[in-house]
Amino acid sequence: MLNYRRLIAFLSRVHTYLTVLYAVFFLLFILFLHLDISSSFYGLMVSFSRALGWTIVLVGAFLLLSSIHISFLSKVVAAEPFILTVLRLLVFFLLSFMFDFIVALNNSGITIGVDL
Repeated sequence: MLNYRRLIAFLSRVHTYLTVLYAVFFLLFILFLHLDISSSFYGLMVSFSRALGWTIVLVGAFLLLSSIHISFLSKVVAAEPFILTVLRLLVFFLLSFMFDFIVALNNSGITIGVDL
């Protein structure tokens, strides 16, 4: 039981680092919008952010399920890893939404018009 809690604590730290790494890539992406970069580097950055995003979601799902599972096994609620994982996932989804919005804006632009 103690090893399981240690695993959850370790993965919680790893999940935090992954979320911070995603935030750094988001800020680099914002910076690279003002610089002239090649399209292959742009595609590589988008692909890497998606792979990192899926890793964050899968580790977060494992942490949520493990926190629920350890709560049922030990009769002690593991609330801290659960709540922190939910908050980190919310931050990730917010950054991911902004990242995808900027990518869509960069690729296709915005059309403003009136349909009559």
